[in-house]
Amino acid sequence: MINLVLVVILFLAKELCLAGLLEGEYEEGKVYRHRLKNGLTILTMERHNVPFIFHQLTYKVGSVNEPAGLTGISHVVEHMMFKGTKKYAKGQVSKIISQNSGIFNAFTSWDMTSYYMYLPKNKIELAFDIESDRMQNSIFDTAEFKSEIRVVLQERRMRSESNSGGIFLENLYSTAFAVSPYRNPIIGWEEDLKRITRDDAYTYYKQYYTPNNAILVLVGDFDTKEILRLAEKYYGTIPPGPEIHEPNVYEPAQKAKKMFSIVHGDVMYPTVLMAFKTPSYNHPDAPALYLAGKILCERSRGSRLYKRLVENEKLALSVSGGFPISKYPRLFTISIQVNPDSNVDRIEKIVWEEIEKMKRELVSDYELQKAKNRYKFTEASEYIKNSDIGMRLSTWECYYGWDYYNNFYNMVLNVAREDIQRVMNEYFKESAVTVGYLLPKEKKSIKFEDEETEDFEPNAGRLLELSIIEDEDKFFYQGDFGIFLLEGLSPTGSLGPLRGSEFIVDTFDIVKPKLISPKVKKAKLKNGITVYTIENKLAPTLVVTGIIEAGIIPDEIEGKAGIASILADVMNRGPASMSYDEYVEKLSFYPISISVRGNYRGFSFEGYSLTENSDQMLKMLVEVLTNPRMDTAEINLIKNKHRTVAKNRFTGTKVKAFYYMFDKIFRDHEYSKNKITPETIEKISTEDIFKLYESYIRPDRTTLIVVGNMKHKDMLSLVKRYFEKWQAKGKPLPLRLVSNVKELNYREMKVFPDSEYTECTINLGFAPYNNIGKDEEEAVEILNYILAQSALTSRIGVELRDKQGLIYMIRSQLWQTRDGIGYWKLNTKTAPENVDKVIKGIFAEIKKLLEEGITDEELFNAKRRMLGLLPLYAETPLDVASVVARSLIEKVPLEEFDKKYEKILKVSKEDVMKVARKYLTLDKFIVVVDGPITQEKLQELIKID
Repeated sequence: MINLVLVVILFLAKELCLAGLLEGEYEEGKVYRHRLKNGLTILTMERHNVPFIFHQLTYKVGSVNEPAGLTGISHVVEHMMFKGTKKYAKGQVSKIISQNSGIFNAFTSWDMTSYYMYLPKNKIELAFDIESDRMQNSIFDTAEFKSEIRVVLQERRMRSESNSGGIFLENLYSTAFAVSPYRNPIIGWEEDLKRITRDDAYTYYKQYYTPNNAILVLVGDFDTKEILRLAEKYYGTIPPGPEIHEPNVYEPAQKAKKMFSIVHGDVMYPTVLMAFKTPSYNHPDAPALYLAGKILCERSRGSRLYKRLVENEKLALSVSGGFPISKYPRLFTISIQVNPDSNVDRIEKIVWEEIEKMKRELVSDYELQKAKNRYKFTEASEYIKNSDIGMRLSTWECYYGWDYYNNFYNMVLNVAREDIQRVMNEYFKESAVTVGYLLPKEKKSIKFEDEETEDFEPNAGRLLELSIIEDEDKFFYQGDFGIFLLEGLSPTGSLGPLRGSEFIVDTFDIVKPKLISPKVKKAKLKNGITVYTIENKLAPTLVVTGIIEAGIIPDEIEGKAGIASILADVMNRGPASMSYDEYVEKLSFYPISISVRGNYRGFSFEGYSLTENSDQMLKMLVEVLTNPRMDTAEINLIKNKHRTVAKNRFTGTKVKAFYYMFDKIFRDHEYSKNKITPETIEKISTEDIFKLYESYIRPDRTTLIVVGNMKHKDMLSLVKRYFEKWQAKGKPLPLRLVSNVKELNYREMKVFPDSEYTECTINLGFAPYNNIGKDEEEAVEILNYILAQSALTSRIGVELRDKQGLIYMIRSQLWQTRDGIGYWKLNTKTAPENVDKVIKGIFAEIKKLLEEGITDEELFNAKRRMLGLLPLYAETPLDVASVVARSLIEKVPLEEFDKKYEKILKVSKEDVMKVARKYLTLDKFIVVVDGPITQEKLQELIKID
């Protein structure tokens, strides 16, 4: 296969007209632009690494186009285009895509609306048929419109009213912008949503959702000439719509500092966010602003504000921010997660000191090159899946035209130090900043200058994965919008007979997956390390992942929970051969990523770099593992940081509710004994940390998975050169096994009232089991597909969302560990007045399934879907590595995955019903509900049969 590295950088899109394009030749990995006579723009890129094709249809319309009083109408139209045409009745699109092993979703942002499908290559015509049909024939039934408005209002309650981050972002944009349409939420204001009529939405649909206002992006395993014939067949006959004029996106210059605060019970740590109005990426200043963000506030240990606020001053737990892509001028943000005992005025003062320094002084050549290196690394390593490439092509083409990407890339690499200084002076002014404070619901949770302060013992440690405000700007049709994770795929369901479709067949027309095991080579080093190597021709990188087996770490469940994560953070400070600052600078400049993680089950580590820097990466990684800088003072600093984090970990109502259920189900078990609290951190001594390191960080318990752009033998040689120096001391400790979980033999429903929420979260956990077998896996997956995994196509989802409009999303799974222990759980959210209906509806569907069983059609469709998706498990070499890792953790041979096709085929209705009766225990469960509701409201529901 040809090397597809940096395809999006190396090749400009080529402008072609359809009349002459069929005679041309198309190279794999290149982007080509085509245009139909009705104005539809098409971008194609052939990639033959997996037998799937990504089809994304983007309309150049979003919330910026909405008239006053109709905010949210773009998102409403997005939903309504799933509600049926004459050819595809309501619910049929979701069902038929699922039956044909497709992944699908849609989203609305400020600047665009996209519908995408990822289908097997032999099913791609289905995407053309569905999208061309709803482009011109969506019905917008009045009754369905009213029901879908209820769904959107529930989505708003979930994402913008009961979620602290959603509340904060909505206030940020409405405060920062005076007149720009970016001040309005994408999902719309509640009163506007209630005001929108069916006719309003249909008129909007006819105006904007037309071929001349659309972009089709196709990436995957196809012949360009053939797929363009499909495009002409399905889209070419659609007449163009009215001429679309660009919206007037205007914002007057800000003359004074703006401030706002949000106090919410779910906030664990105070956050300060500073926002500055900046131009979009097609402005000449954009490349310099982009690099200024990396230098000043990137979510990285190498950025200036991280060094100053987290490492030196000990005032913050984390720093993030930068310059996001948008079609029109938006916001550059700096987000700081504050140490709860810190002084916020001092933090803001430091931010301004660093800004002023960048205004006053040129950044060094070294620092500028470091930022450019990180940019090049990101562009080379992050876009190797078809879906990632397709999303990028769609976004850039919609905003500025795809050709501009190359221009922007080159302009970033040519930014001069003087450019950074100039844009800092132009856009970062105290009179033009908007500052937001997101605060926990506690008195004196954050201090200002006029309040009493006290000394805070400094802390240290790597950047923890904390909940930082992110610039989220997409509202998805499906709630489980982890669209490219196999766990988030939409299941099938029984929605009645399809009509008007020529694509349903009654035999398994499936593209069989290639075997994974032949792609993986196994070797053993002299020191006991097992090495798996996987060749990667899609990116010029080397990734080394290590798994250190530990069983159950006794300290973690015997009063010292958190000790493993503290040791991991001590190791993340770097090797003894260099200072922390020297270590961070080396990592940042290449760049190289090295991380160690630990929990009560053991340790893992990862090294990641461009192939050209693999020697430096492996040398430092092995030094971190074999000779970490175990400095006593640093250990104490890291303990303090973990103590701070642990203090607020279980304070939120949603968290309290969930863990009430979890602890009841796993009472007195190891799973419920490893809660990290300030008290458990306090019990951990420096000697404990040293002892843990000596006991568990050893080569004879380590397995490596190496994925690189080189031959197997070269990867193994490279690994040997560095890792065989690692020698174990003494014999390993015996692995401690997990005990059996106790039986749950009762039912309980409990409410956790919280008037701050506008919605209720429902968590349902059934009785736990100790004997979850690998032989049940396929039957469990089929059951979940049919019953509850998707709000669009499962039995529960269709009943509660599609028919009744009571929920927006539902999540369901048999949660299990490597020990074969677990429980079935479901989660959903709804309005307070609908809680009883939702809970009754869930149990009614479960009871119906247990009494009546599943149908032949449901089993057939679920199998087709699961079989068709198997090639995606190996779409990229990193996906193959994930399969290897799972096999290692679960202690099953790698060849077992290659048998999955046959295992799915063998599942019977009796197999599915056997696991349903085992895990869906209607006489043994715990239900917890949090939100603006009382215990009395649910009291009668415990009588559910």
